Amino acid sequence: MRKTPLSSRRGTKLLVALLIAFALIAAACGSDDDSSDGDGGTATAAATTAAPADDMSDDMADEMSISGSIDVTGSSTVEPVTNLLAEAFSEKHPDVAFSVAGPGSGDGHKAAAAGEVPIWNSSRQIKDSEAEDINAAGIEFIELRVGIDGISVITAAGNDSIDCLNFEDLYSLVGIESTGFDSWADANSLNAELGGNGPFGDGALEIFAPGEESGTFDSFIEIALEGVWEHRVEEGHADENFAVRPDYNASANDNVIIDGIAGNQYSLGWVGFAFADENRDKVKLVEVDGGDGCVSPTPETIASAEFPIARFLYTYIDAAQASDPAIKAFVDFMLSDEGQTYVVDAGYVNLDPADLEQSRSNWANLTTGKTF
Repeated sequence: MRKTPLSSRRGTKLLVALLIAFALIAAACGSDDDSSDGDGGTATAAATTAAPADDMSDDMADEMSISGSIDVTGSSTVEPVTNLLAEAFSEKHPDVAFSVAGPGSGDGHKAAAAGEVPIWNSSRQIKDSEAEDINAAGIEFIELRVGIDGISVITAAGNDSIDCLNFEDLYSLVGIESTGFDSWADANSLNAELGGNGPFGDGALEIFAPGEESGTFDSFIEIALEGVWEHRVEEGHADENFAVRPDYNASANDNVIIDGIAGNQYSLGWVGFAFADENRDKVKLVEVDGGDGCVSPTPETIASAEFPIARFLYTYIDAAQASDPAIKAFVDFMLSDEGQTYVVDAGYVNLDPADLEQSRSNWANLTTGKTF
């Protein structure tokens, strides 16, 4: 069978398109003078004439029908998931442009309150005060859980002096009462008082971790330090306003944290599991004892909650912009079975079925406010 040259096929389609356009124009003109019966006949004829347009695939029609731009900001932890989703979505819908940033969860909620973005990410659930600020600006939000992440305690890859730390150890090294400690050994007295696993060696203690704008900062305090810190506050030993020592190297850039840890043999810090896991050649992931023994962070121990420092990841949507075709299609894709594969591709753990169903229900019903 002889194949029609591409140029000929294109010419044929163009001719058909011109004939269709002419027929529609003629029908429109005729309708001004014809009766309602004539209108019905014209519509039938137009529909019949337009049949060749069905040659266009559904996928191509979808690509042509969705366009626009989507700005996403917030958590640096969730940013890799959004980047993968945006890349995959753009392959299906190339006329949708994305701007994805990861300055931190807190900054994302502030941007939402200022009406700057339709979608923002958070590596922790939105705080009541942040929700109030957003609502005060006349904005309602839809809350989605999108995955699970562990927070890895890290040191330099070559540091063989430490393998496991418990919450008392962590507080004695990075809590507010450790302010001014320049070596691991400086923490020994406090560590013994707390019942930690010390004593520690004399290595220089260089700490690299997220800053206050980060959801990872908040989650680490809430999970790893808050119990010990609140007890010390009650006993009159700790400042009730600050849980973490202020004299550490804070950064909103996870790669800066990784490099700082890697460059100092006796360093200590914390970062989202995915970032630590992909840099195992540079950093050592320390096991953590939350009361049931030392556990190494892995996707399996995070999913099972055996690893004690884990948290949910969230995406929030401005409800007033949920009907935007590009935003609706993107969030639909995010929550689809295909979209969920990118959570794992980014190094995180999928939600259990009940949480995923809750997120899908929130989106389908445009349920606003905190729901988890």
